[in-house]
Amino acid sequence: MKKEIPWNLIIQKLKHDITAEEEHDLTVWLAEDNHRVIFEELQTLWQKVQENAINYTLDTNYYWKELSKRMKTTEVKAEPSVHKTRSVSFKRYAAVASVFLLIALSCTLYIGINLGRPELSTQHYTNLSGKSKIALPDGTEVWLHTNTSLTYDTDYKLANRVVNVEGEAYFDVVHDPAKPFIVQTEGMKVIVHGTKFNVESFSHSNITVVSLLEGSVELETEKESKMLRPGELATFNKRDCQLSVTEGDVFFMSSWAEDQIVFSQKSLGDICRFLAKWYQIQIVIDPLLKDSYHYTFTLRNESLEEILRIMSRINPIEYTFDEKNRLFISSKK
Repeated sequence: MKKEIPWNLIIQKLKHDITAEEEHDLTVWLAEDNHRVIFEELQTLWQKVQENAINYTLDTNYYWKELSKRMKTTEVKAEPSVHKTRSVSFKRYAAVASVFLLIALSCTLYIGINLGRPELSTQHYTNLSGKSKIALPDGTEVWLHTNTSLTYDTDYKLANRVVNVEGEAYFDVVHDPAKPFIVQTEGMKVIVHGTKFNVESFSHSNITVVSLLEGSVELETEKESKMLRPGELATFNKRDCQLSVTEGDVFFMSSWAEDQIVFSQKSLGDICRFLAKWYQIQIVIDPLLKDSYHYTFTLRNESLEEILRIMSRINPIEYTFDEKNRLFISSKK
């Protein structure tokens, strides 16, 4: 009979948190058959994860799959996958990647592997820079913007599909009439069955904005509930719990989640409006420059400074950042 692989001992060893007794048990297992080869492969992958986390270029999707294949996990696809797609390089500091994923990976490896399901009560994901894509267990896709967190309980597929968001996220929800999808923000719930919408609800702001691209959603507060139709924006004031619905530029609100934005003879003012949204930064432009210069280019994965350098070569503008990371654009002296 084939002896089971001691996953807990392996993980404890990789985490340098193994007791003398556990070390002995692991040594006995390593002495048999080709167990040491298996362990060394896992150790190499683990080291790569740590190295990449230190350099802020973590590709946890790849290493999770590799580790999962070694561990013969049966439900790897049920685990949310996170793909880092863009990092922002601002002046005075380097872009910060989602190092939290290393911790999440460590916890996931440590628990419930042989059962093929997570035992954690809550899944928590935080994106610190750029944007990240998460695939939820039901297939719903979520883009997380800079400084955004998303959490959900592990009974997500058993009852209502409920997630909590702080920051900004774009949702493409899988339709399930039996299980409404609910986004909980500070003071408000967004209830949907299948739709595409953007939620902006940062803790430092008194306003939550929901913009609907497709489908329909119900907005519920302690005072009232309202339906939102495609092309409409809902603004919720956290202080007085007032909720208002108007028509708005829903494409702009969710533009940061696009793979690219094409500008064709757009004014500096219009472009900076999108750059502020794309890079989550406050931009202050000299009023005389807003309509003075026009640009044509495609915004993809470039850093903000790369875009600014190109624009300043085309027209006589200069840019500076202050201590609060606000961007100021003025005429070149």
